[in-house]
Amino acid sequence: MTEADRNALARLLGGKGSARATTDDLQGLLLQVVFALLMIFMIAYFIFVDQQKKERVEEVMALNRQKLTLAIDKVAEDHRIRYGLNALMTQGTDGKRTFEPDEFVKGGRLALAPAAKAAFSQGGQAAFADYADAAKLAATWRSDVLAEAALSAADLSSEETAWLDKALETEIENLRLDARGVQRALAARLQKQWVENPETFKDVTDVGEIADLLKSKSLKLVTEETGAEVLP
Repeated sequence: MTEADRNALARLLGGKGSARATTDDLQGLLLQVVFALLMIFMIAYFIFVDQQKKERVEEVMALNRQKLTLAIDKVAEDHRIRYGLNALMTQGTDGKRTFEPDEFVKGGRLALAPAAKAAFSQGGQAAFADYADAAKLAATWRSDVLAEAALSAADLSSEETAWLDKALETEIENLRLDARGVQRALAARLQKQWVENPETFKDVTDVGEIADLLKSKSLKLVTEETGAEVLP
């Protein structure tokens, strides 16, 4: 504040000044006060607008995340059906799926009903074909998830894109482990019954009591009986 401003303010407030306050003095002072108040309001406004933008971005991201999560669940379920997992695994009350190989192994042999054999065969073939090209499978999942969520890659922020990539990687691997698991669980149960009851594998040639040989024979039998390669 200049000396003239201080004198004008003193005169305005009833104090003593060196001269009578002129109209220009008062107008100048009032303009400065108004400008200062305006600056305060402008700063507050821009802070408010910036906060609103951030909240809006967060709301959009939360909505996108919800859409993507539901879409991933839907696409994963489609693949579970494609791999025959829903027909072979039992879902418990806790939501977790389990596989009971005892239902399909009797007397050291595979005992597959037509529906189960079809699920193993068709599902195993589909899984083996899909996982033979990991890059293509990941691209297919991404495309299907975005379509299901009614979103495009351009709609996602870099943070959302990174989250989606990680979520897809995890879900694709979980499905691989489930598809691989049902096949190897059959082989493991065959091995167990062969070891517990050696007479049950007397018609399977070249089977000894060596663990690696039992494993090899059991996986070969699963492949022959289901008509699908066992996932590595």
